[in-house]
Amino acid sequence: MLSSHAARLAVLATLSSAVPALAQSTESLPTPAPGQPPSVETPAAPDLPPPGEETRAPPEQPSRMETTVSARRPFTAASSSTVRDQDFLLRPHPRPADILQVVPGFYVVQHAGGGKANQYFLRGFDADHGTDVSLMVDGIPVNMVSHAHGQGYADLNWVIPELIERVEVRKGPYFAQDGDFATAGAVNLVTRRDFETSQVSLGGGSFNTWRGLLIASPKVEGWKPVIAAQVYGTNGPFLNPERLQRYSLFTQVTRELAPGSTLSVALTSYASGWTASGQIPLREVLAGRLDRFGTLDPNEGGNSQRHSAYATWRTLTQDGGEVNVLAYALQYRLNLYSNFTFFSRDPVNGDMIEQDDRRSVLGFNASYRFRRRAGGITFDTTVGTQLRSDSIDNGLSYDLARKRLETVVDASVKEASIGLYAQEDITFTPWLRAVLGVRADSFGFYVDDRLEDLGAPDTQSSGTRQATRVSPKASLVLSPLATTELYANFGDGFHSNDARGVVRRPEAVTPLTRGRGYELGARTRLFDRLDLAAAAFRIDLDSELVWVGDEGSTEARGATRRQGLEAEARLRILPWLFADADLTLTRATYVGNAGNADAVALAPTLILSGGVSARHPSGVFGRLGVLHLGDRPATEDREFTAEGFTRVDATLGYRGSFYEVNVGIQNLLNTQWREAQFANVSRLPGETGPGSCPAGTRPAGDPGAFEGCEDIHFTPGAPFNAQATVSLFF
Repeated sequence: MLSSHAARLAVLATLSSAVPALAQSTESLPTPAPGQPPSVETPAAPDLPPPGEETRAPPEQPSRMETTVSARRPFTAASSSTVRDQDFLLRPHPRPADILQVVPGFYVVQHAGGGKANQYFLRGFDADHGTDVSLMVDGIPVNMVSHAHGQGYADLNWVIPELIERVEVRKGPYFAQDGDFATAGAVNLVTRRDFETSQVSLGGGSFNTWRGLLIASPKVEGWKPVIAAQVYGTNGPFLNPERLQRYSLFTQVTRELAPGSTLSVALTSYASGWTASGQIPLREVLAGRLDRFGTLDPNEGGNSQRHSAYATWRTLTQDGGEVNVLAYALQYRLNLYSNFTFFSRDPVNGDMIEQDDRRSVLGFNASYRFRRRAGGITFDTTVGTQLRSDSIDNGLSYDLARKRLETVVDASVKEASIGLYAQEDITFTPWLRAVLGVRADSFGFYVDDRLEDLGAPDTQSSGTRQATRVSPKASLVLSPLATTELYANFGDGFHSNDARGVVRRPEAVTPLTRGRGYELGARTRLFDRLDLAAAAFRIDLDSELVWVGDEGSTEARGATRRQGLEAEARLRILPWLFADADLTLTRATYVGNAGNADAVALAPTLILSGGVSARHPSGVFGRLGVLHLGDRPATEDREFTAEGFTRVDATLGYRGSFYEVNVGIQNLLNTQWREAQFANVSRLPGETGPGSCPAGTRPAGDPGAFEGCEDIHFTPGAPFNAQATVSLFF
């Protein structure tokens, strides 16, 4: 057996042959993240390895000796990254999903109360609640297939931000391990396995907001337990109080079964209830008849629950390989009450709808990774499989003040999928690397429509359907300089469509809609303190066809193309002072549309963010940041515009030996801004015909069947608000 020193030399030699640029091992560890105890696992910022890219040196004798080497391997794409907790916890995050906004070019909004899934924007996609962005926690998919409200519905409100260790980002469909919904990209939130200390946090502030948090990490020999509990409540800035209450529990225990082999088991539980003010029509606000924080239907809102259990097993094999296994089960429920059109459909009772989704989900992921060398070339091979089964009951009804008037949809859905993937990462020389991958997915759809009309022809809405898709991937990485890398990426991805639409309209609804992506990019480090990255990308989507849960029907759209540029910079000004800037420019259009009606409604066109962050050795920390979202078309003909905004946020805190105090301020300059915006048709009690639609709107429907006025409807962004938190560590 090699000596410890010899083993280190052998490992470093292996790494240096495959890695053109190693991370600086002499950099001091950063100041602990706000709200976190010191962690020996946190690497130096800002240069961090991308998801799935950490170089692991397989020990020669896993059962007898373990050697750890920290190193950085080349990125596979310029847009890939990993963001550590010390970065996203420095920013105000009143909602759990706000931590995603640390991802360059990623923007998150809320439009129906704090218990509903957020709306996500990435790479020219208004991905609604997740249709084209795959979100995961510890590798478990969050997106819900065939959901009552919208395909890919991804609710992150159950997440406790302080438990997240890092955010793994893979933009584009270039990665073999990412399947359904990963067209614009995939994001995985990874939880901590342990904490150095336990903590209690109490906070509160504007809008009658309050929060309590307990994280217990007792020291038990041979075990790493974590227990966390959170309670949260707020009324929000609305005249109709939001009355949001959220309860979250998380328990995880990790045990080393043998050297190089660990088992982790986790349980989560979450429940919330809220009242929403919804999206209000701009015409009423401009006329002075409605306050921008008012509502036209005080009964909107809902309640949601999510409970899960999962286990992960990781082991190193005798030949230096790595096996990862994940099994999970969850139960979920949502009751959502919305009113988007007010009195358009029903001038007497109003247009409130109730959407219900109840499901059980079972899943299993497994992968095997091994490395070998032949003729001076290194092969890093990964093969894996992913299985998922959803048993769903969902429905849609017309309501009055949350009382059902008529059931419109009542269906049982069974949806199952299996994915197989393989990836070969080939290092030819220290300056040339290729990554080749392929993925195959098979889906089965079964729908039992309890309201199926069997008395009329061509009204079948129950049945089964199957679909498969093969998705090739390829990337090329060149390293002309030790600190510079160039990338070329290609890949197919897809999002599945709602099973009800797939079965009901097999001639029109593609079960698995293909997205094809291309990217050219570069990364470089200058002066050992400035990291720069840039990428040009294109994503072609075969169809924008989506399930419209608000209406209980399928709406077909044409093929689309997104093209854009991304740039990001990270600068270490001083050992404790950092600056960052991100820019994303995109254009999203329908392919083949003539004239001016080719815009993809609500697709982001410009996202600009930046800031200065400090983590001083004295214990003082803080950040001053700015976010700008540009104007974007709200309709295909660009007749309506979703107005952009600029918002400034700030945090300031102090970390002592056993305590921490911090204040987070959102909208420091008290900007008046619109958080979520839509152009849709609605009708108010005084609107009786086309002539009653005011300037700036346009009537919908013919004079004999007046539907209302097409207008911008929006949820107002919060004004200046501050939240203070005190934490004790023990």
